[in-house]
Amino acid sequence: MKQLFLLIFIIFSSQTHSQSIDTLQFSMMLGGDKAGFLKQWKNPDGSFTEWFQYNDRGRGDSTVTNYRYNDKNYIVSIDAMGVDYYKKPIFEKFYKENDTAFWENSSEKGQKKFVQNASYIPLNISAGMSFKNYFVEADSTIQLLPSGKSKLSVLSTYKLKSGKEIRLISTRGSGLTPSYAWIDENAEFFASPGNWFSLFRTEYEFLNEELLKIQDEYSNNYFKDAAKKVTSSITDGLLIKNANLYNAKTGKINSNISILIENGRIIEVVVGQYKSPKGYRTIDAKGKFVMPGLWDMHVHYTSPAQGVLHLACGVTNVRDMGNAIDLLDTKKKIDDGIVLGPRIQIMSGFIDGAGEFAGPIGEKISSIEEGTVAIKKYADLGYQQIKLYSSIKPEWVAPLTEIARKYNLRVSGHIPSFMLASEAIEAGYDEIQHMNMLFLNFLGKDIDTRTPARFSAVAQNAAAFDFEKTEFKDFIKQLKSRDITIEPTVSIFEGMFIGKAGKPDPSYANIIHRLPLNIQRSFKTGSSLEIPPGMENTYEQSFLNMLKFIKVLYDNQVTILPGTDAFAGFTLIRELENYVRAGIPNEEVLKMATLTSAKIAGKADNYGTIEIGKIADLIIIDGNPIENIKDLNKIEIVIKDTSLYKTKDLFELLSIEYFK
Repeated sequence: MKQLFLLIFIIFSSQTHSQSIDTLQFSMMLGGDKAGFLKQWKNPDGSFTEWFQYNDRGRGDSTVTNYRYNDKNYIVSIDAMGVDYYKKPIFEKFYKENDTAFWENSSEKGQKKFVQNASYIPLNISAGMSFKNYFVEADSTIQLLPSGKSKLSVLSTYKLKSGKEIRLISTRGSGLTPSYAWIDENAEFFASPGNWFSLFRTEYEFLNEELLKIQDEYSNNYFKDAAKKVTSSITDGLLIKNANLYNAKTGKINSNISILIENGRIIEVVVGQYKSPKGYRTIDAKGKFVMPGLWDMHVHYTSPAQGVLHLACGVTNVRDMGNAIDLLDTKKKIDDGIVLGPRIQIMSGFIDGAGEFAGPIGEKISSIEEGTVAIKKYADLGYQQIKLYSSIKPEWVAPLTEIARKYNLRVSGHIPSFMLASEAIEAGYDEIQHMNMLFLNFLGKDIDTRTPARFSAVAQNAAAFDFEKTEFKDFIKQLKSRDITIEPTVSIFEGMFIGKAGKPDPSYANIIHRLPLNIQRSFKTGSSLEIPPGMENTYEQSFLNMLKFIKVLYDNQVTILPGTDAFAGFTLIRELENYVRAGIPNEEVLKMATLTSAKIAGKADNYGTIEIGKIADLIIIDGNPIENIKDLNKIEIVIKDTSLYKTKDLFELLSIEYFK
């Protein structure tokens, strides 16, 4: 960190005049509030420098990058350093010598021969504001390093009050789906609008809503077209025969089952053969495993691409745990079949205390009175749950939960800073998110859990946790007696506590080879925490004790909900794998991800099991996850209402390899 501050001081001391003439300034916005900046200027030697930093609840990147273009507007050198989102030191270097490109960062060191211009994609930072190189290449397509191609398309124009035009562009090739940005008349970056995060040329921040509306129209049209390509409508009806059917109530498998679906509902479930009505489609599921669609009980639904990936991994139902108000529009588009995605069954209204550590979205309150207004707003909009966050004052929790009860809203969330989980339960919590919040209950109230200390304190102390002490046993009794639900999201701590730079994140090690190369790279950056030397084993044992804690919860009949708060689809499968690692039987884990989740969501009348009268919500697997939970990565078909999806087609949309 000292090196970063020194670099900034040297740059600003030597380049003051250059900045005053050539500096471009951008505002980084979080949920509509300014949270940081990006500054770019040209140096006397022809190189460029970017300084980027922002604050998100005590987290946020801070980097300084120096780079140089060649005469065709390709970056030929990068030298960057700083800290990442969790304040872990990072660096990035890139340069070319003769016909070879070399790059190095916190988790990679590579080189590659090439015979033409190519654009290197940095792993830890962003570098360069220009898109000019696309416009000089045939078909607006450029080569990428370490691999791949990227194509730019101009989609729309917008005239500023000054009379100048900006253009909406999409680029495709470096991610799962197209990326969007706005550029000026010189093909330089102008803005990236958004509801959560946005970056705008300073003094143009007011255009966020207007430009986002235009951008979303093109994004939605892309996914509308995609939905048409991969959705097979079950018009007359569907017969699934010879299935090995998982019964989520009993945990047993029933063999040779026929399932008849009409108008999006299950009308027959019988043992043996069933004569298919005329005109009905038939799927022979011999040797296949059929079960209800999966539930992810902790998502923040921010893009249609997430919806595609959820479906491809068998997730047909989700609970959103905090989002912008446009979630209502997203939900409607999914329900109407306009875009692909799981049903957003539960919407949680996000409420945090106002201040520098407040969350980036939702309602930020400064009093109980303001909290009352926020709760009523969410209730009037049709939300079913309230999520309280870390900056809520402890003394507000009881009155806010009482108000939520009047509107029949469930209450859950983080444990507010300077409060214990046991106290939040007594104040009215129904549910607690994240395993670290449970361990923090035994580390005292002095830790400022609005900051990343809520992660590092657990990583450094949970390894020595005493599961036999009376205080812990009393806490378990409290959870059980108050019927408290726990949503562990344990898999996010797996990479955070034991990830190693250059090695696949353990949560995705089984599937990383299927992902596009640049996504693979992002899953090899190591732990997001800066692990002190010599504490690697401590951090690993702390994660293993999280699994042990989960098993204790299960053994004491505390309700466990599978949720992720991470990469869509695949993380839920890993979450379930981790529950099995903890010692919970496979069939019970599958029940958590189906029937239990449906019950907590209040949707068990229509979802969670495959029974006569329920909505068609099921997946067909080429394997048996009761024998091997990893077989959840072998889903072939997803049926959601009157739509049938082949997961091979869904993965292809995202440039992800099929499992076969």
